[in-house]
Amino acid sequence: MSGGHIPFSHKGRSAIHAIPSKGSIWLMLKQMFNRVPSKWKFCSLVLCIMLFISLLEFSIPQLTQFTIDKIIPEKRYDSLIWIGAGILCAAILLAILNYFNSYIVSKVGQKAIMDIRNSMYEHIQTLDMKFFDKNRTGDLMSRLTNDVNLLQQLISSSMLQVLTDTVTFIAVAVYMLFINWKLTIVLLITFPFMFYITRVFGKRIRMSFMSVQSSAGDVSNQLQDSISGMRLIQSFTNEEFESRRFAERNQENMTANLKSVRLRSMFGPIIDLLNNIGLVAVIVFGAWQVMEGEFTIGLIVAFLAYLRLLQSPVRNFSRVISIVQQSAAAFERITEILETQPEISDKGNAIELPAIKKKIEFKSVDFAYDETVPVLGNLNLTMKAGQVTALVGSSGAKKIDHHEPTDPIL
Repeated sequence: MSGGHIPFSHKGRSAIHAIPSKGSIWLMLKQMFNRVPSKWKFCSLVLCIMLFISLLEFSIPQLTQFTIDKIIPEKRYDSLIWIGAGILCAAILLAILNYFNSYIVSKVGQKAIMDIRNSMYEHIQTLDMKFFDKNRTGDLMSRLTNDVNLLQQLISSSMLQVLTDTVTFIAVAVYMLFINWKLTIVLLITFPFMFYITRVFGKRIRMSFMSVQSSAGDVSNQLQDSISGMRLIQSFTNEEFESRRFAERNQENMTANLKSVRLRSMFGPIIDLLNNIGLVAVIVFGAWQVMEGEFTIGLIVAFLAYLRLLQSPVRNFSRVISIVQQSAAAFERITEILETQPEISDKGNAIELPAIKKKIEFKSVDFAYDETVPVLGNLNLTMKAGQVTALVGSSGAKKIDHHEPTDPIL
């Protein structure tokens, strides 16, 4: 491909018979990462910003604990200003770092999206006419526009926040185990259930979005056919029939959307329920340890803040999982196009055709769009240089088309 784009791997897969690959979320992220310019320098910068964000997130509960356990009992009025200033500075730095992190990732991600769309368009231009005979124009347009736009939503969503929260999650979990391993174990019991539910719902949501995007392609194709052929539709007063056909496609798209909405509506409340169970565990077990003298009030307040940091990745992911799965389904449809090999291609030893000066002669040429249904048989035709040759046929008979002859002698 031209233009310096990084091509996807080609496996000779047909666009209409392609099978979605497993683990497409990680494959999608890997392919997009490979398209990022100066990716290692970019990753180093983003990782440093994430670490600073995690440290600042971690410091605020520490200041809160110190205030409750030390400053209030000792009535250190002069320290209140410093504590307030410290928390305020941490909040301001968090806002600034989150802004730069989000902007840098979105800017680099948009460049990757632009490269994917350019690669798709360039690759489609290399495919033979049989591909366009088998695939609908509306569906191809939907993949180039709607599916690529879904990848844009992934970049502009809170996926970056999920990554930042994950770094914070690891740091906070290690610290909590060191401070009070009993309470931390009680708290972490709910997390395996969260991960399992996320995995189960993720697969179902992705399949539902595959149906949504396929039905959206049907709607787009119906619109393209109808609008481009409106002159014929109105000439034969076929408006009512076309309206019914469009309504059927629209109904299928609505049904697919409602199925995906039902799954998303179930997933969010289940995750919130498990988060609240963890909150109850911290309050009950932590209060019992405070009454037994094993824990301080400041520590239990800090633990509640750490609980928020632990649950934040799961909570954020539950909000963006629909976008993630939409993007994964869109990525599969994009990859189906990019992995399609043209059936007609130049041979390795092909020579450049010189300027024709005398004549073009076809001898015993056979042709068929489908190998089982011949269209031309034993065609013999001579076209002399300077001679005007007219190809006559009914409208729509594909007089102007490009295909490989079945048995050519040229």
